[in-house]
Amino acid sequence: MDEVLVDHASLAQAARRVQEAADLLGEHANTLKEAISGGVRSPWGIGVIGMAMDQINQMLSQACDRVQTNLGETSAAVAVMADRAATIEHANTTTIQALDLSTPSRPI
Repeated sequence: MDEVLVDHASLAQAARRVQEAADLLGEHANTLKEAISGGVRSPWGIGVIGMAMDQINQMLSQACDRVQTNLGETSAAVAVMADRAATIEHANTTTIQALDLSTPSRPI
């Protein structure tokens, strides 16, 4: 049973760390987007280079958003796994204790 408890704690900690990474990525991505965003006018100027850089910025923004979303979903899934592990451990312990109490001891 101690192994299951350790696994539950490890899963819960992993969920927190993945969520922290997602939050940190979001903060840095937003800072980067603000720094390279020119508002109405591109900070890269007018022309082919400006258009290309604006497209790169847009793709980078979409990629960061997707990675942040995926990390958040992974964190939530790991947290659910941790909760389910604890619930299953409790159910198994209860069942085993009930069987031990209801089964008469037999000499071998």
